[in-house]
Amino acid sequence: MRTFAVRTLGCKVNQYETQRLVEQLEALGWRESANGDAAELCIVNTCTVTETADAKSRQALRRFRRQHPGAVVVAAGCYCERDRAALEGIEGVDCVLDNAEKERLVEVLGLLPGADTPLPSGISRFAGHARAFVKVQDGCDHFCSYCILPYVRGRSRSRPMAAVLDEARSLVGNGYRELVLTGVHLGDYSDGESGLPEMLRALDGVEGPLRVRLSSIDPMEVTPELVEAVVSCETACPHLHVSLQSGSSSVLERMNRDYTREEYLEVVERAAAAIPDLSVSTDLMVGFPGETAGEFADSLDVVERVGFSKVHVFPFSPRAGTPAAERTDVIARDVVRQRMARVAAGAEGAARRHREGFVGRTMPVLIEGRTKDGRFDHGFTPNYLKTLVEAADCTPGEVLSVRIVSCDGTRLYGRPEMAS
Repeated sequence: MRTFAVRTLGCKVNQYETQRLVEQLEALGWRESANGDAAELCIVNTCTVTETADAKSRQALRRFRRQHPGAVVVAAGCYCERDRAALEGIEGVDCVLDNAEKERLVEVLGLLPGADTPLPSGISRFAGHARAFVKVQDGCDHFCSYCILPYVRGRSRSRPMAAVLDEARSLVGNGYRELVLTGVHLGDYSDGESGLPEMLRALDGVEGPLRVRLSSIDPMEVTPELVEAVVSCETACPHLHVSLQSGSSSVLERMNRDYTREEYLEVVERAAAAIPDLSVSTDLMVGFPGETAGEFADSLDVVERVGFSKVHVFPFSPRAGTPAAERTDVIARDVVRQRMARVAAGAEGAARRHREGFVGRTMPVLIEGRTKDGRFDHGFTPNYLKTLVEAADCTPGEVLSVRIVSCDGTRLYGRPEMAS
C-alpha cells in the first residue's frame, strides 16, 4: 500500500481541507505513514497569514525532505498563491500547488486511476480530534488593509446547506458530539436566502447528540437574528469568537474594518444580555502602523470592559501587496513586545473574573484527552471554557457532567459526576 505524510499550517479551514484530502487519498488505497515509516508522498498545506506562518511552512517542507528522502514533496495552499517562486526555489520541493490546484491535488498529481473515479467531496471524520471542523464558506470580499487572505483565497463563496447537513449527519453518525462551523469569512455564509441563523436552525434538527459551535465572526455579523438563533437552538453553543483586531476606532478605520469601538461594545453587550452563560473570545492585533499610546490604551480598555474568556493577541505582520505593508510609521519591536505583554496580563485577569462566575456550577464537558501526567482529563464546556477534570474512566469524545470547583486565568477545574 502506498503511503503519504501531511502537515497542516494555519486555520481551521486548512485543517478541514487536509482532512478531506486525507480521505480522498485513502479512498484511492493510500495510507498515512506512522511511527516514522517512510512516505512516498509528503504534502505541506501551507499558511501565509504572517511571516511566522511562512517560516513554519518552509521549515515543514525541508523537514519532510530530510525525513523522507525518496518522497515527492508537495507545497500546497495559501503561501503558494502569494509567493509561488519562493517555494519553487526550495531545494527538494517537487511540486507547488495553489488553492485551486490543491482542491484537485490527486488529479493534478496523476493519482486518479480514471477520470470518472469517485472521490469523497467532504469528510466523514476528523482524525485526532474530539470535535470536527466543518467548512461552510471560503474566500473574503472585505479587503482589510493588513490582510492577505482575499488575495490568496479569492472572493467569498459558500457550500450548499444540503451538503453541510449531509456531512453533519455523517459526522454525528460516526460519533462526533460537536461540530465547529468554519470559513475564511464565516459571517458571509449564504445559500440563497439562508445565512448562518438558518444554518443553525437546520443543524438543530440533525438527529443524535450534538452541539454546534461557530468559529470566528466579525462583530457586525452578530446580528439580532443570529443571536436569536443561538438562544433558540438547543445545539448552538453559547460562545462567540468576535474578532476585535483593535479597540481604537481610529485604528479600525486605518485597518478598513467596518465597525467602530462603540459598535463592537454594543454588539457584545446585546449578545451577552440575550445568551445565557455566553463566553466571548477575540483576536487583538498589537502594533498596527501608527498605533499611538492612546490608541493602544483603547484596546486595553475594551479587554477590561468585555471580560473576554480568551484573547489571541498577535503582532502586526506586514504582508506584501496589502496597503498596510506600504506604511512607514512602523512601531518598534520592543514597544510591540511590551504592549503584547500588557494585553496578555489584562486578558488573563479578565478571563479569571469570567471563569469565577462558573465555580460551583455543574457543566457538561466534552473530553478531548488526558494530560501527560495522567492526573486530569481535559476538554471544553459548551461556552468554550477549557476544563481540567479529575481523571475518570472515559474516552475522548465523551461528555462528562462536571462539578466546577476552582479556576485560574486560563482554565476551570472540576470533578466528574456522571457520563452522558
